[in-house]
Amino acid sequence: MIGTIKDPTLFLLFSSIGLLLFGAIGYGIYTTVGPSSFKLRDTIKEHARMHELGIAHAHNRHNHNEAEHIH
Repeated sequence: MIGTIKDPTLFLLFSSIGLLLFGAIGYGIYTTVGPSSFKLRDTIKEHARMHELGIAHAHNRHNHNEAEHIH
């Protein structure tokens, strides 16, 4: 015989994690195929196209990276 749950804390924890998980998956699917999915950009495809054009990692004499910039 299966015992009943006397302390609902564990059940509430698992159910809230499950709700968050299914909500995140549902939102991801809605974003991917929903009505505003036409606004999404394929950044990997754009970057590959920039490589084909030779402008993906253009290096010039100016360093625009602030972390490496010496004042």
